[in-house]
Amino acid sequence: MDFDVRTSSWIRLAGTIVMAAALVASATVFAGQATAQTTSINCRGTEQSCKAVVSLLGGASNERLRVALPGTTLKLISVTARPHWIQGAYSLSRGQYSVGGSRYTATLNAVQSMPSGARLTLLFETPTRSLACRSGTRNVGHLAIFRLGATQASGAFSCQQANAVAQTWALRFEAGESDRSFSVNNINYGCELVPKVPQNFRCNGGGTRVRFAGPTG
Repeated sequence: MDFDVRTSSWIRLAGTIVMAAALVASATVFAGQATAQTTSINCRGTEQSCKAVVSLLGGASNERLRVALPGTTLKLISVTARPHWIQGAYSLSRGQYSVGGSRYTATLNAVQSMPSGARLTLLFETPTRSLACRSGTRNVGHLAIFRLGATQASGAFSCQQANAVAQTWALRFEAGESDRSFSVNNINYGCELVPKVPQNFRCNGGGTRVRFAGPTG
C-alpha cells in the first residue's frame, strides 16, 4: 500500500512526541538515581528584564541548572520551548532563588532524542508593583492598580480588571445601588471614598488596590 509522504511524516512526528513525553516522565522518575550535572548560564539583559537560553541538545538527566541574574528582584515569568512540539518532552522543577535573589536554580530533565536547535528560553522580569491604566468608563479618570502583598488572585493585576472594577462601581453609583462591595470576575472588592485628590476612591480585592477619580454626588 502506498502512503502519502506528508501523512507518513505526520505519523512519525506524532509518534516522536508521544514517545518523548513518555521518556521524559520516566527520566524524571529515575532522575534521583543519576549523577547530577551542573550547568551555569548567564541571564542576558538588565536588572528589570533578562533572558537565559538553555540548550536541550542531547537531553538532560537530573541536571542542575544555575542561572546568574543581573539583579536581585527578578522573577521567572515564562518558559518558551523551541521547537514548540517538544513541549512535554522536558521538565523544569524545584526552582528557587539564592545569593540574595541574584541566582536561580532548578532541576532540568529532557529526553535524549532532542533535535538540533532544541532550547528553552527563560524570561525573568521584575514584578511591576503598579500600573497606570486608561479608563474606559465615563466620569472615571486617573485609573491605576497596585499590588498588595506578595500574591494576587489570578487575573486580578491588570488594567482590564481595573477597568472592570471601575465600570462596575460607576454603574452601581449611577443606579443608586450600594457601591461599597461587589464582585468582579469572581473576585470580591471593598470600595471606599478616601481623602485624596485626584484618586478619591479605592477598591481592594484579590491582593490588589484599584484607585480612580470618581463622582461623589
